[in-house]
Amino acid sequence: MTHTRSRSLLAGAGLLVTALAVTACSTGSTPESTGDAQDISGDILFYDTSGGTVWEQLDATLFADFTADTGVTVTDDYNEAATKFFGAAEAGQVPWSLLFLPTVNDAATAAEQGFLAKIDTSVVPVDKLVDGTYSDYGIEVGTFGMVLAWDAEAYDTAPTSMSDLWDLDAFPGKRCFFNNPQYGWTLEAALLADGVAPDDLYPLDVDRALAKLDEIKGDITWWTSGAQSIESFENGSCDIGILWANRANSAKADNGFPMEITWDEGGYSNSVWSIPADAPNVAAAQALLANVIENKDGQIAFASKIPTPIPASVIGVEPSDFPEAVQPFLPVGSNIDNAIRQDTDYYAENLDAVLDAFNRWVGQ
Repeated sequence: MTHTRSRSLLAGAGLLVTALAVTACSTGSTPESTGDAQDISGDILFYDTSGGTVWEQLDATLFADFTADTGVTVTDDYNEAATKFFGAAEAGQVPWSLLFLPTVNDAATAAEQGFLAKIDTSVVPVDKLVDGTYSDYGIEVGTFGMVLAWDAEAYDTAPTSMSDLWDLDAFPGKRCFFNNPQYGWTLEAALLADGVAPDDLYPLDVDRALAKLDEIKGDITWWTSGAQSIESFENGSCDIGILWANRANSAKADNGFPMEITWDEGGYSNSVWSIPADAPNVAAAQALLANVIENKDGQIAFASKIPTPIPASVIGVEPSDFPEAVQPFLPVGSNIDNAIRQDTDYYAENLDAVLDAFNRWVGQ
């Protein structure tokens, strides 16, 4: 089996210096066959809650390799959240064969409601994944980090902790925050800056966090999409803030912006790929999961461009497998020693109340 498209991306890795975009060093490994390509056919409609450059790079690497191996195509259907899937599943009208669910809790809820097919472990080699990064109903993918980021040319001294977002003297300028607390680390950052220990973050003291945010409310620029987050830095709307690590990498690698980050006191969480119980092409979706797990070249090619590894963690894949320029942005290894795993159970149980309090505060 060969993976021409991924390897073409990998071939030029040694030439990259500051403009890392697409390539990664070839590992020399060749993914094993995941079965007779004649056993599956057709198309996989992909329920995609990420879109944008994530889809573009999936289409150029992991999905392209799968299509080359099997002849099965993958078609993107972008949806902002999991809401549309749950509605379709309740109505028994599911056109998708693979789901990109934004959170572990979305996947757990869907499984509890009988909306997901079990992973066929006779096809999908979950034993090659790190324990805790898969379940009976999905594999964790696209670990995303919510990290402190700044314009390296704006400050003589680099910030080191979330409390620096509140230090307007040492780090002047507007602060960028995402307007959705669950995916923005906004409340957690405020509590950490107010002296709360990482082990004591959850359950969140929302009132305390909002009181802390009051101190800099007039200095906040809100971003509403990943693209807007880095545009806000590039157009001078802010000099420091909290970004998704993959977007910070994109600003630096693709746009040449002097973006720097620290994972210290940042947060990280995973999304999940699952297969709907009523998927029209279950067999092909199971084969795709297997193919992606086996395809180390494709994994490196994808994460060299979008540093949110898919799958989240494969046994034997290390940061050193990736080009040096992308390694700081990867949510793996020592990078996340001082980062904090988001408590998705907390958000699953309290999201409505958190959003209500947060949105009321923003609107005041």
